[in-house]
Formats: sequence, C-alpha cells, structure tokens
Amino acid sequence: MNNGDYNEKVMDHFMNPRHVGEIDKPSGTGEVGNAACGDMMKIFLDIDENGIIKDAKFKTFGCGAAIATSSIATDLIIGKHIDEAREITNKAIVDALGGLPKQKLHCSVLAADAINAALDDYLGIERKEENEIICHCMGIDRKTIEHAVSHGAFTLEDVKEKTGAATGACGGERCIANIQKILDKYSEK
Repeated sequence: MNNGDYNEKVMDHFMNPRHVGEIDKPSGTGEVGNAACGDMMKIFLDIDENGIIKDAKFKTFGCGAAIATSSIATDLIIGKHIDEAREITNKAIVDALGGLPKQKLHCSVLAADAINAALDDYLGIERKEENEIICHCMGIDRKTIEHAVSHGAFTLEDVKEKTGAATGACGGERCIANIQKILDKYSEK
C-alpha cells in the first residue's frame, strides 16, 4: 500500500481499526465480497428491541482501504436505528473518511453492502446472489464486470476492453445501460 494514496484519517482507521472482531450471538450478520479478487467483509450487529444498533464489529480480509471502510462504517452505524443505518451509502462512508482514491471506491461499496446484508439478516430478508448475465451476446455476467470495475475499469471503454462486454453484434444498447449502472454504483457521486 502506498501511504501517499491515503489521507491521514484513512491511515488512522487502517492502522488503528475500531470495532474489530465478532459479536457472540449477533442479531444480524452480513458477509460480502469475493476472496478470489481479494476483499471480504463480515459485519456483526447487536440490535436492541427498539431497533437501535448497540454494537457492531467487523472482520475484513483485504487492503488498507477495505479495513478503513469497515472501521468507519461500524463507527457510523453504532447508536443508529436500523432505518438510519440502512440509509448509509458508500458516499457517506467515503465522506466520513475524507476521501478515497478512485481505484479504492469499491471498498466503500462493499462496506455499505455489508451493512445492508447484516440488516437483511436481522430482518429475515433473503438476499439473492446477483450474478445475472449483463451482456448476452458475449456471455458476460455481473460478477465479471464488477470485478473489472473494482480493479481499474472506470469507464465504459475500460469495461469493454477488459471484459469484452458490449462488443457483440447487437450493438450493446441494453448491455451499455446495465454496465453504466454498475459503473455508477462503484463511482463516487
């Protein structure tokens, strides 16, 4: 990790992460990421009878930005009602850290997704694995595109070059719209 890429607050949350560990008998647990591409996050919640998050802990396997976003995300949700925690976006996580390099914004998306996965677990909402085919002509699925985006494909042209998506005979209009939604999800607004 090049420390020059990260501000002081990100480095502090990486070097001194808050709320690391597990909660015995958690109210909800959310695990997101992909070990194959390097970042895995698991968030544990302790929620009281009024829907207030009394405690949150995390275990993260990944880069410094993944650890920092997990740390700040748990800071942001402790003491909040589950409805307030649900509203925390990846942009709020990035803002709370004072920014992240563009190539590390996917870590903030993972942290927001981990919060929502833990809340879904608490509420008994079944999460479906989202790996539908995005580009039917070329047979490119969502995970392939998300992997490319999280590893430096920041534009439609980058995604086309790295994955071959939207390069088939159909012209890719539907594919392009779906790829843009993925790009928007991983970019800071």
